[in-house]
Amino acid sequence: RPGETVVDPMCGSGTFVLEAADRTAGLLPGRVRDFAFEKLASFDAEAWGEMRRFDPVEGALMGYGSDRDQGAVQRATANAERAGLQSLCRFRTAPVSEAAPPGDTPGLLIVNPPYGARIGNKKLLYGLYAALGETIRRRFSGWRVGLITSEAGLARATGLDFAPPGPFVDHGGVKIRLYQTEQ
Repeated sequence: RPGETVVDPMCGSGTFVLEAADRTAGLLPGRVRDFAFEKLASFDAEAWGEMRRFDPVEGALMGYGSDRDQGAVQRATANAERAGLQSLCRFRTAPVSEAAPPGDTPGLLIVNPPYGARIGNKKLLYGLYAALGETIRRRFSGWRVGLITSEAGLARATGLDFAPPGPFVDHGGVKIRLYQTEQ
């Protein structure tokens, strides 16, 4: 939602936080890629450059990401800089148990935790999901929550009250779903 704070406590490369900053700032997808029409003789490079120009508003933070992996946080920070969104996002190294809202106004917590595709033993993930759920219940009361996973049992392990999940989506050969709270 426009102007809504977004938090991802397992941000990895920062995708959710960066996409939210893009949308909230009114930036359009594809603004940094090249298009075939740019090669047309009638192409107006100056007008196109003006349409793509973006001057971020200092102090208008909208996205916060954290991850226990310092390398992931460094990649997320570099991605924000490459996208010109560094003034709209903040990333820090922290375990999910230290996730906390950045202010008093509820927003959206969205997370794509591991779901066993690379780990192999999904049983090891139930404790992680339970800890995630505990942190969300304790610190993010009133926030909307979105969780992506391939396993309904892992979503249930959070103890969160999810609405019926969305449809399955193929994600690199793994069928995943979005689980959302109704707030």
